[in-house]
Amino acid sequence: MRRRILFYLPVLGYGGVERVTQHLAQGLASQYDIIITGQGAESDHLLAQTPLPPNVTLLPAPARRSAMQHRAIPAQALRLIGIIRRHRPHLLVSAWPRVHLTVGLAYRLLPSPQRPRWVLTEHNEIQGYLGKGWRAALKARLLQRWTHQADAHVAVSQKVAQLSGAIYPKARFRVIYNPAITPELERKAQEPITHPWFQGQTPVVLSVGRLEAMKDFPTLLQAFRLVLSQVPEARLVILGDGVLRRELEVLADKLGLQDKIWMPGFDPNPYRYMARATVFALSSAYGEASPMVLSEAMYLGKPVVLTRFATASEFVDPEQNGLLVEVGNPEALAQSLVRVLQDPALQRRLGIQARAKAQARFSVEQAVRNYALLFEELLEGA
Repeated sequence: MRRRILFYLPVLGYGGVERVTQHLAQGLASQYDIIITGQGAESDHLLAQTPLPPNVTLLPAPARRSAMQHRAIPAQALRLIGIIRRHRPHLLVSAWPRVHLTVGLAYRLLPSPQRPRWVLTEHNEIQGYLGKGWRAALKARLLQRWTHQADAHVAVSQKVAQLSGAIYPKARFRVIYNPAITPELERKAQEPITHPWFQGQTPVVLSVGRLEAMKDFPTLLQAFRLVLSQVPEARLVILGDGVLRRELEVLADKLGLQDKIWMPGFDPNPYRYMARATVFALSSAYGEASPMVLSEAMYLGKPVVLTRFATASEFVDPEQNGLLVEVGNPEALAQSLVRVLQDPALQRRLGIQARAKAQARFSVEQAVRNYALLFEELLEGA
């Protein structure tokens, strides 16, 4: 009998966790039957648009925003119990602290024989979730009390493992880097683009991500205004969508960037833009753990400029395969972008070494092997 794995996510949307789950499900389907669901769902989400193997089951999730709030945890726990009893997974993989709390509550209510083995995965800096003050203390206490039944813990980087260890003091985190490099990535990178900025010699700064606070796109916009004073022919493209779209559009107008920036929204194939951009920029202020778009851009041989968020040094060795700048510093970000834009030799050197690092660390095959090994360890004798 094939074992069943339930991936339980915070939301079925367009983010990195969903893409990680997509790659793992496609890679693990030869060994296990896979079930995927979330606490909520966005319309036409990534997994709904992705061809999945026939033994991967995508369960619907509530579309209302209230289902993804902490006050919904009791109702979500009851829903999860129903899913477990109906589908009887042998192993459950949870992502995101709010989801861990839901699983912990469900396990308190489930008889021990009905509980699947539990793999708790951390994909972000835990402090970004906790916040500050009494709410942070309460969240940390609940995580410590409600997640002690987890059978294994996975972090997507060494830094995330270190930060999470302070919240889960008895956990021994295993580091498995996010699977970013897929066999079809280069094929998708060759698909055509009709936008005129990608047809000739226009120097293009590209960034990809949800339009939300942690990505700190205002700093990137302010930096790009400074870039134009030295490289006036440069253009900025930001792929992604989110709640801050209107705010960023207003800021772009205020900075006089109307005809020098393009924000087309979410694109299911960002790789064709990565392959043709001059430099890839990541301006995140916090919350990044193992950003897949960064790994993908590096694999496609792009020079990368990024802020020193907590895990940045695990991806980029300064001056070797990318450039690092301080968080929230438009001047420093602009200086590094200009340096790359004006130096083709630097572009080539950083790009070659970035590709080599991405190939060695972030392949889907390697992540699938690591997860399969962990699953077999947990399921052996179960």
